[in-house]
Amino acid sequence: MAPSSSAAWGSTLTYALLFGVLGVAVYRRNKILELQRDLVRQQAQEIQLTHAALNNHALVCLTDPDGKIASVNENFSAKFGYRQEDLIGRHISIIYPDGDEDATMLEVRRSLARGEIWTGESEEVTAEGTKVFMRCTIVPMLDEAGKLVKTVSIRTDNTEYRRAEKARFLKSLFDHLQDEVYIFRTDSLQMVYANHRALEASNWSAKDIDAKTIIDADSQMNAAAFRAHVAPLMRGDRDSVSIEVMRGDRAGEIRTRLVRSDDGELLFVSVLRDTTERMETERARLESVSVVSHELRTPLTSIKGALRLLGSGAMGDFDAQAKSVLDIAERNTETLLLIVNDILDLEKIRAGKMRLEKSDVDLVSFLNDVVEMNTGYGAEFQVDFDFSTRLDTAMARLAPERMMQVFANLLSNAAKYSPTNDTVRVGLEDDGEYWQVSVTDRGPGIPESARETVFESFGQVQNTDGKTRKGTGLGMAIARKIVLAHGGEIDFESEPGHGTTFYVRLRKPHLEADLGQGDTETASLSDVA
Repeated sequence: MAPSSSAAWGSTLTYALLFGVLGVAVYRRNKILELQRDLVRQQAQEIQLTHAALNNHALVCLTDPDGKIASVNENFSAKFGYRQEDLIGRHISIIYPDGDEDATMLEVRRSLARGEIWTGESEEVTAEGTKVFMRCTIVPMLDEAGKLVKTVSIRTDNTEYRRAEKARFLKSLFDHLQDEVYIFRTDSLQMVYANHRALEASNWSAKDIDAKTIIDADSQMNAAAFRAHVAPLMRGDRDSVSIEVMRGDRAGEIRTRLVRSDDGELLFVSVLRDTTERMETERARLESVSVVSHELRTPLTSIKGALRLLGSGAMGDFDAQAKSVLDIAERNTETLLLIVNDILDLEKIRAGKMRLEKSDVDLVSFLNDVVEMNTGYGAEFQVDFDFSTRLDTAMARLAPERMMQVFANLLSNAAKYSPTNDTVRVGLEDDGEYWQVSVTDRGPGIPESARETVFESFGQVQNTDGKTRKGTGLGMAIARKIVLAHGGEIDFESEPGHGTTFYVRLRKPHLEADLGQGDTETASLSDVA
């Protein structure tokens, strides 16, 4: 072959090889680009799926460096009760209980300022003020200079878990209490919870709870009467109401309160405490002194009469010093007689020997008489009694002498505990199925810790102001038994340092026929002994 032909063939071969290499490179590049496009599409799809998952299962919020909300997803706005557009531009502090000063929010801001991710549980509030608990991860986004430019927060609602944990703890706590505990709805009275003692006493099983109401707990319960009993709670007039009950040969006291659950539902909580042993102890203590009291009353009455005779001057005149000694002796004898008579009254109640002679009474006129008859006692302490009511009449069926004893005791206690030159206020109100009488003083008040002892025999409240006041410790126990025997209630509200209000609630006659059933109606106090 000629030299020129060989050179041409070599050049052609070189070009062919170059084109082949170039073709392979182009092919491989196209393949790489295709793979890159597939990877980008896959990554975009993963991002979309991740974003969708976050939107479906989490609450997402973006804020600027100052904490102002830049954007939120629908879950966030729905959970906190705002429209999305209403949140944009608002400061993130609106979801924290203490706003700008909230401890958790301040902790988050310190972490973000250091460029650190904050993770933890946060207590937050909705637009309606409902507390919610969130598991939060808050991520700072920084620029090249390390300056905060944006934050991304991802929240998951932990509220139900926290409520379930709290419910389990409370259930475990209540289940093993010796008192019966009932929790039920205010509208339907349907049971929500009953502890082991309550289930046993009511002959229920745990699976029966949803089908029961509180009325089913006792065959003697009446829905209308219960509604009237808890009416002061629904009106906000009282923090709690109580009533004594008998279950066979066991005595108990039921105290009911109104509470609001974490989700805002109003519920009644009733606790029945067995008071049998306490009452038996009280009876034993009373019996131990009643025998002595019977023997003391006659000689004490004679001594009192003799001292009055001497003090009148019928047996001759005494000098001032002797007269002072006689006065002291007479007052102390009067106190002893008062104690003896109170003890014997309680013994009569316990034995069922004290009778209630009931008649139709207008409480407006009756309370005017009560105040007038006790004016002299108030004057001894330089205290006035003032009775006022908007009612013209308030007819009730009661034993006037015994109810006079109740209110005289309340007024005397109020006078003893009132500041000098003060006024004890007596009121009468229409309280649905009851007439409510109130006696209010501005004395030192009664601590909540003494609530259980106020109405016990020989129970005297420790004076929070340090002053000593005389009393038998029996008057309130007698008053309570008399009120209960009338189908009524007696209780008190007090704020230490600001005074006390005692309430007596007497049931109205349901029908006009309940009034005028003859001149008197006799009843025994034995049922409340």
